[in-house]
Amino acid sequence: MLDEKLKRILMFAFGLVALFLMGCASAHQYVPLPDLSKQIADPNKGRVYVLRPSGFGGAVSMNVADGGQPIGSTGPGRFLCWEREPGDVIITSTSENTSRVSIPVRPGSVHYILQNIRMGIWMARTDLEVIDTERGLKELKKCKAAEVKKQ
Repeated sequence: MLDEKLKRILMFAFGLVALFLMGCASAHQYVPLPDLSKQIADPNKGRVYVLRPSGFGGAVSMNVADGGQPIGSTGPGRFLCWEREPGDVIITSTSENTSRVSIPVRPGSVHYILQNIRMGIWMARTDLEVIDTERGLKELKKCKAAEVKKQ
């Protein structure tokens, strides 16, 4: 009897974990998406990508901001992309925690930021990592653009 109850509890727990790992969080971008057929649409600005190729923590959307301005939210296998004025900027990602990276945006520059997902206490945690162009392009191929939506 106890073995059967334990099996049911474990099956339920594994089901919840699978749902947590495989869910389908939505991904939205609130700022205009630049022309992705060009390396950079406006040579006087810099381009920023936040990439989330992993399906881990899939039920959780993660908010992304540029210098405090909301850019959008990522979901599994999605990316955000925008162009901004030059300057040193802090990109933040928020979920159970907040992760920050600083990047020096220059005219014509392109920056790739990988959003790593970690197990948290209540939900997935976010960890931003600036990556080089070669790796950025490789990770970008695994992702689709987030849906552009008004905030």
